Amino acid sequence: MKKRKNIKNIEHIIRNILIILTIISLTITTLNFTYLIYQDKNIEIINNFLITYINGPLFIIDNILVFIFSILYIIFALKSKNERVLKIFFSLFAIFTTITSLTLTINVIANIFNIF
Repeated sequence: MKKRKNIKNIEHIIRNILIILTIISLTITTLNFTYLIYQDKNIEIINNFLITYINGPLFIIDNILVFIFSILYIIFALKSKNERVLKIFFSLFAIFTTITSLTLTINVIANIFNIF
């Protein structure tokens, strides 16, 4: 019984960390797409903010941690008896909100329509 409770606690910790990392990832994605959409305007403030704080170590660390914790959460979801599909979909959502996954998806679509 004690082992089951520890596994449940670890699963909750991983879920909470994944939620926080997903929010950070969505924020990074929003800031980058905002910059890309309005880059023809003079928006040096957001450009400097992205270069200085976001698109460096934070970007790389967030993407790596989202992938790691999503895979861990999928493993716990497969072992769990309840809400298995919801947990797996949330993990996949977290993975697809990273800017790395979005960039790869955009490149695949661009290749399909011969944009490059």
